[in-house]
Amino acid sequence: MKSQQSMEPVYGDADQQGAPMEAEGGAVSITSWVEEQVRNTPWWLISIAFHLIVLAGMTVITFDEKVTVHEEPTIIPLAAKVEKKLDLDRPRDVFDRGGIPKPEAGPPSEEPAIFFPEAEESDHHETADNEDYGKMKGDSLEYLSSLPGEGGGPRGRQPGKQMGAYDTMGTGGGAGGGGKYGGRLGGRRNLVARGGGTQGPGGTESAVTAGLRWIARHQSPGGNWATAGFDAQCANAKCSGHGYNEYDAGNTGLALLAFLGAGYTHLTKETYIDPHTQKTICWGEVIKNGIKWLMNNQDAEGCFGGRHGSKYMYNHSIAALAMAEAYGLTNSSLFKDPAQRGIDFLLQAQNPYKAWRYSKQCTDNDTSVTGWCVMALKSAEISGLAVGRTGFEGAKAWIMEVTDEAYYKVGYTAKGTGKVVVQGKNDDWDGHEALTAVGMLCRSFIDHNKADPALEGGAKLLVADLPQYSGKKIDYYYWYYGSLALFQYDGPDGKYWKGWNEAMKNALVPTQKLRKDGCIDGSWDSDVDRWGFEGGRVYTTAINVLSLEVYYRYENAFVGGKRK
Repeated sequence: MKSQQSMEPVYGDADQQGAPMEAEGGAVSITSWVEEQVRNTPWWLISIAFHLIVLAGMTVITFDEKVTVHEEPTIIPLAAKVEKKLDLDRPRDVFDRGGIPKPEAGPPSEEPAIFFPEAEESDHHETADNEDYGKMKGDSLEYLSSLPGEGGGPRGRQPGKQMGAYDTMGTGGGAGGGGKYGGRLGGRRNLVARGGGTQGPGGTESAVTAGLRWIARHQSPGGNWATAGFDAQCANAKCSGHGYNEYDAGNTGLALLAFLGAGYTHLTKETYIDPHTQKTICWGEVIKNGIKWLMNNQDAEGCFGGRHGSKYMYNHSIAALAMAEAYGLTNSSLFKDPAQRGIDFLLQAQNPYKAWRYSKQCTDNDTSVTGWCVMALKSAEISGLAVGRTGFEGAKAWIMEVTDEAYYKVGYTAKGTGKVVVQGKNDDWDGHEALTAVGMLCRSFIDHNKADPALEGGAKLLVADLPQYSGKKIDYYYWYYGSLALFQYDGPDGKYWKGWNEAMKNALVPTQKLRKDGCIDGSWDSDVDRWGFEGGRVYTTAINVLSLEVYYRYENAFVGGKRK
């Protein structure tokens, strides 16, 4: 007979209770032992054991289901994964990212969906062959879709719709209005009119479209723009205007910036038939191929375009600027890493507590390269990339160091530096206040302080030397930076801007090549420009298009004279 103590559960070593025990008369059967244990075990312990067994069974079932779900990705071929990763066609919601608020939905615009009902000619300046473009019907620029998963662009616009000669909507698929780039994407037409630009035949917007068409027509099959070999893409007679091939990365960046500046992105679906090649061209494909080329030509440190040229920081800073804007306009996750690495390299290349010149931390500084670097940092900041303030602070210190306090003239490599020339190439061209314009723009983007006396001092110097298409006075680089600087400081209604704008338009729009000129249609000659010998026709065309996009490319840095 078992004692009362044996009726209680035993909590001892495993070898004392984990197997049937032998009795005095011989071995106890397994069945008898189990029955004895059950009779001697309290009911509540049996209940616990039962529930534990049930829970264990459920865990096994759940685990089996999870294994089944995750088995499928393990058999996807590696090539399939790579192809998906390189897909640049997937639309992104540009507002699902910190730093740029998602706009509230509003009622659709009631603006008539006809841009230029009077337009019937095919040329962007004059009637040529009476080609009918169907009165250029489009959609309102006042409302742009930003729904997740949508391609963006104007409300109701259909993918693949062809554009007429004067269709200058400039709306990139996948992006919506709002944010610091909002002027390119929503309300662009109103901003053009307010800033002093013009629509319709012979206007600044038709000149932008014609320039973009020349750029698109001369893109290399690999996606870049060949400074010295762009004419391999010419239709019939070759375009003149070769530059130095070491600037291919910089020119590719400039060409992309011209498209991005008008609000087009790699998601844009609009197409047109090029009148010179009869090929169907899609803006989005042109941009996509250019971005792919930049991404494929970025080294491990983040530098774009290689370092074989003597002035590779020009290439990198312009390409980094383009990559930052491509990311900012689309929020494409495929662009974020190369854009960020480009900015990281830019900051690594900066001379400690100073600025930039031709190569990484070369100890020398110059205002020209620094201007492009500041623009890249500004666009990166707008786009939500990690920038920090050290890059801006060093650039500001440099600009202050080379600025004359009496007249606010900005020097090149030191205060009081004279005209910048390349002996035997452009030393007989007139000098201009291009670097003063660069200094003004840097101050505007860095400090946002309209009361800074260097801004008005610089503005006075610029308007004393207005753009003029005449002899050795032509300097597209000066006109580009002068337009940006004065529009930031004084646009769209100020006295300095209005005079400059009229001169800039009169110098650029009438001198653009026309349909009757053949393949150079939409471009600007490079042999008449102060720096055209280096950048060639690709450079002169891209930078002039950017000048004509000044009305909507950047939001104004000033509100009531205070920092935004």
